[in-house]
Amino acid sequence: MRFSFCIETIYSEKPIVERLFLLAAWGVRYFEIWDWRDKDLGQLVNAIHQNDQRLVNMSGNRKYGMVDPFEQNIFLEEVKEAISFAKKLGCSQLMLLVQSLEADGRARPVPHNLSKIQVLEQIVACGLAAGQIAEQEDFNICIEPLNSVLDHPGYFLDTSELAFSVIKEINHPRVKLLYDVYHMAMMNENVVQDIENHFEWIGYYHFADKPGRHEPGTGSIHFKEILTLLKNLGYEGIVGFEFFPQQNNSARALQRTLELIREF
Repeated sequence: MRFSFCIETIYSEKPIVERLFLLAAWGVRYFEIWDWRDKDLGQLVNAIHQNDQRLVNMSGNRKYGMVDPFEQNIFLEEVKEAISFAKKLGCSQLMLLVQSLEADGRARPVPHNLSKIQVLEQIVACGLAAGQIAEQEDFNICIEPLNSVLDHPGYFLDTSELAFSVIKEINHPRVKLLYDVYHMAMMNENVVQDIENHFEWIGYYHFADKPGRHEPGTGSIHFKEILTLLKNLGYEGIVGFEFFPQQNNSARALQRTLELIREF
């Protein structure tokens, strides 16, 4: 099991590339980003080489979603653009949202003329098409459910039941679920049970504590129990820490998190 940190949420007061050097000073090798369009490719490449780091996950769509049939083609073009950028950084995984998000975190609305079943069918169609692209490019895709009760009102794929039903319906070896422990805990899902029952359908994990979406140890989620479960299940992938440091203290948040994962 390996661990990554999202550089969008940590050391947020620093320029994006400087955050990589700060993480490197803590011995952090793996990282992830959101949108690629606001990043300087050359600077990222240089930092990765200097620090012997690796980009392991990034957003595949920030403008277009998977719920609108009229957006399907342009959504897939966005995915292709993201893959092209990711390849230049040695990354082989994209995370996808079923809807794009507004600046305040709200999800762009689902078309009003579509039923819930039609929306699910459209997500599956987009996921399958994205999986076929990923297979051609030797990439992996992870679709992420989010909480709709606080951070992302209006987000359609907001429960474990819905999310796993979509992944199982897509049933493509290149398409898995990104299981965000914070988001699913916010939806009052049984995280441990979800992982135990659907382990083979999960391709990546995000960790942040509840409430607050801060680093592990600041809230009520039992991360040692979850990590022990993943270890016992034989998980050999990556757990991504996507949290906002409590009181904006990134150094303290990193120290807490690295202490947590030391035994894993």
